[in-house]
Amino acid sequence: MMHKRQRGMTAIGFILVLSVLGLIGFGVLQLVPVYLESMKIVQVLKQTKTDLDGQNADVDKIRNAIDIRVNIEGLYDVDPRKDFTIKRSGNGFTVGMAYERRRAYVYNVYLLVVFDHSVEIIR
Repeated sequence: MMHKRQRGMTAIGFILVLSVLGLIGFGVLQLVPVYLESMKIVQVLKQTKTDLDGQNADVDKIRNAIDIRVNIEGLYDVDPRKDFTIKRSGNGFTVGMAYERRRAYVYNVYLLVVFDHSVEIIR
């Protein structure tokens, strides 16, 4: 007699695959808002650079422009006066924001994402 070879996945194997895919999917769902916020922060920096490049801007003008852009983008977890750094550079100012976001994943395991965005505004 010839034995038939079974093909396919057992119920336990199927449950394990679904569990792994579920954990990965849950992690992605936790990180999507973090990356959307990061894209908005990059947009704030780029728009501030576009608006102020070559305008002989000073620190106060840069801070005000960032404040307006943060409000327009709806970044409620960002404090434009404290979170953005403005440093004098060769021909103007380097404006940046370095930060990290932590999101709960499973029990006491967290997902940590670190960002460092900056632009140079030329006077």
